Amino acid sequence: MRYAKMRRYRMSSVMYDTAVLLFCTVFSLICFYPIWYVFLGSISSPDSGATQAISLLPPVNPYFGYYKTILQGAVFQRAMFVSVTTTLLGAFLSVLITGTMAYGVSKTKIKGMRAANFYMVVTMFFSGGLIPYFLLVKNIGLYNTYPVLIIGHLLPIWNFILMRNYFAHAVPVELEDAAVIDGANDAILFFKVIMPISMPLFATMFLLTAVNIWNDWFTYMIFVNRIELQPFTVVLQKLLIDPNQYLNRLGTLVGYNTNMVPTALKMTTIMIALIPIFVLYPFLQKYFAKGMLIGAVKG
Repeated sequence: MRYAKMRRYRMSSVMYDTAVLLFCTVFSLICFYPIWYVFLGSISSPDSGATQAISLLPPVNPYFGYYKTILQGAVFQRAMFVSVTTTLLGAFLSVLITGTMAYGVSKTKIKGMRAANFYMVVTMFFSGGLIPYFLLVKNIGLYNTYPVLIIGHLLPIWNFILMRNYFAHAVPVELEDAAVIDGANDAILFFKVIMPISMPLFATMFLLTAVNIWNDWFTYMIFVNRIELQPFTVVLQKLLIDPNQYLNRLGTLVGYNTNMVPTALKMTTIMIALIPIFVLYPFLQKYFAKGMLIGAVKG
């Protein structure tokens, strides 16, 4: 009897593992298919036509002329530079500012921290609106400037709540007390004790913020009116909306070949927009799974 139960348990366990593996495999293929399709479209020869179906197999003679055109173009290079710098600088400053703010607010025993915590959380539910925000940005001299592309991402409230919960419930109080006894002040305590043991959380917040900044085109459309400050996502958006008009404008500005296939050029631009995230993610992946859960600890 006992052997039969163990055998049924093993069989059910194997069936469950197989079902999970099959589901994950199918789901991964569904997620990978659009990326693979766009990549094949970006290396298709111009002779194949803009509207012909793309084979799921790599072409025998791949064509990388679209990548060369984009990477050598002054407009695309400038847009890529703006996107990369704003993403890295904005994500770094966001993690630093959000982390220090969350750590301070997590110490509710300090006078005034509960009020600061309430002030931060209430902004999730109420805001002044876009027009007052625009007027504020204009009145303080940030309109049409580089910092306006970053400043709106420096203190995301959801990241703040996750980090606050982690600092309040997951960091051992004894560790902090020991550091204080050894003579550490608040700055040394945070940067030399708290940050090293919280790297999964900081890495996860950095990655999420970087993706958010990299994909942001709305800030430019509202607060910036200078072509030299347009990020790469704005270039992609304009290509997707009206590729022929944008290609004609590029041809006037920097001598592009306006006879290029718009569909293939759009796919190439999409792939280039994905590359930085693909490059960044492997370095943070080992922290990502742990960090997604570590900040959700509840007291």
